Amino acid sequence: MNFILLFFVAQLINVVLSTIKSVITVKGGKLQASIINAVTYSFNIIVIKSLVDVDMMVAIMVTIFTNLFGVYLGLTILDKLRKDQLWKITTTLPTSNLKDFKHDLNALDISYIAYETSWDDYKVVDIFSKHKNDSRLIKTVFKKYDVKYTISANRGYL
Repeated sequence: MNFILLFFVAQLINVVLSTIKSVITVKGGKLQASIINAVTYSFNIIVIKSLVDVDMMVAIMVTIFTNLFGVYLGLTILDKLRKDQLWKITTTLPTSNLKDFKHDLNALDISYIAYETSWDDYKVVDIFSKHKNDSRLIKTVFKKYDVKYTISANRGYL
């Protein structure tokens, strides 16, 4: 029973680390990716060594459960650790809604730029969100006016 518990804990940690490794390898720098890879592959040895004393069906069930829970946990940890960054949200909305839309954004102290277009029926507005809380507020305004939008992250460096 102790081997099963050890395997469960080790496998859960392994899945969380592997999930974080996947994200960092894609989104992080070379040094970060190499460090997290070294950690996860080294930790994987613990899982392999503990697997020796566990029945195959138990190992499969533990692996399924730890993957279902561990990936979710790993992504949640990354969300909590993610720094705020500037998001630019480009919206297209009917011209008839523009005045009220801008009023709602101003009331929430949300930064935006409204563009003049040659298209009479629709207008384009770029909205800027630097914090998760701002993004939640912006989303409520979007739902109210049923606007279409695209989001881009600005995290480049000069």
